Amino acid sequence: MGNDEMLEKAIDTSDLADGGLLNTQQANKYIQMTIDSSVMLQEARVVRMRGPVQELDKIATTGRVSQLKTEGVAPETLAEPAFEKVNLSSVEIITPFEITFESLEDSIERGNFEDTVISVMAKQSATDLEELAVLGDTGSGDTYLAGLDGWRVLADDGHIVDFEGATLDRSGLAAMYRGGLAAMYRALPDTYKRNHSDLRFYFAPAAVQDWNDTFAERPTAAGDEALTGGVAPPYMGVPVVSVPVIPTNLEGISGYASGPKLSFGLLTLRDNLIFGIQRQIRIDKDKDILRGVNIYVISTRIAVAYEETDAAVVGINLGLTT
Repeated sequence: MGNDEMLEKAIDTSDLADGGLLNTQQANKYIQMTIDSSVMLQEARVVRMRGPVQELDKIATTGRVSQLKTEGVAPETLAEPAFEKVNLSSVEIITPFEITFESLEDSIERGNFEDTVISVMAKQSATDLEELAVLGDTGSGDTYLAGLDGWRVLADDGHIVDFEGATLDRSGLAAMYRGGLAAMYRALPDTYKRNHSDLRFYFAPAAVQDWNDTFAERPTAAGDEALTGGVAPPYMGVPVVSVPVIPTNLEGISGYASGPKLSFGLLTLRDNLIFGIQRQIRIDKDKDILRGVNIYVISTRIAVAYEETDAAVVGINLGLTT
C-alpha cells in the first residue's frame, strides 16, 4: 500500500469534528506512513509511546558470564545482569495550516480536495519529524530544531571523528583510508561489531555520491556496478545510506574554521536508533467564518534517543566535492 492510499484510509475529514483524536487503527496507519516517508525512521527502533514520558528497560552484562564446571562444587560467584533504563521524554509537534472556502469550492477535485491537502501536509510533517529526529539541537537558533536533541547531537556523547574537510571522493582517497569511513569504523568499539549486519553509515546524498564516484571511476567490476547500480558500495560490508535531511551547508566546528559547505555522517547499529512517537495523534479542524478559512492542526509527540551512546560514531567537518 502506498503512502497516499495509507493516509487516505487513515484520515477521514468527516470524523474530524468529533475532537480529532485518531483511533488506534488510524493512529497506527499514520505512524506507519510517517515511518515509510523517511529514511532513518525506517531504520530505527520505533516505540509507540503510551504517554508523554516512557522508560525502556535495558539489560546488559558487564563481561564474561560463563565458567568451567567442577563436579560436585557450586560456583563461587554468580553473574549479575546490569539493569538500566532509557528515558524517552517527548515534545509536542504541531502542523497548523488552513484552506480557504474558495479553494474548497473552486477545486476540480471538489469533495476530495480537502483530503488531498491534508495528505500533502501530513506527508510533509513526516519529513519534518525525521529532520527533528536527526538534527534536533536544544542549543539551535532554529526554534523548531531547538525542541530536542536529535541523533546528531546525542552522538557527541559517543565517539567523534574529524574529517577536517576531507571528502569521500578520489581526491580525498588518501585521507579516506587514514581517516574518514575507516576511522569511523575503528572508533566503534568491537563489542558492537558482533551484529555486523545491523551496522549502517548515514550520510547526505552528496557525500554518498562522492563515495560512489570513487568506485565508478575505476575500470573494474565494482566500478561498473557503482556507475550503473542504484546503491553505493558498502565499506567493510557496512551499507552507506543516503539521508536527504542531513545538511550540506554546515560551518566548521571543533576548531575547524572552513565552511560553510560541510556535512556530517553517523555510524551505528540500526536498532540503536530509538524513535518514540505517542499513539495519541490528533488532527483537529475548526472554521473561521470571518476570514473564510478552515483551520487544521496535526498534533503528535515524539522522542529520540540512542539505546547505547557508546555505539554511535559521528564524523564531523565532512567536505563535499563542488
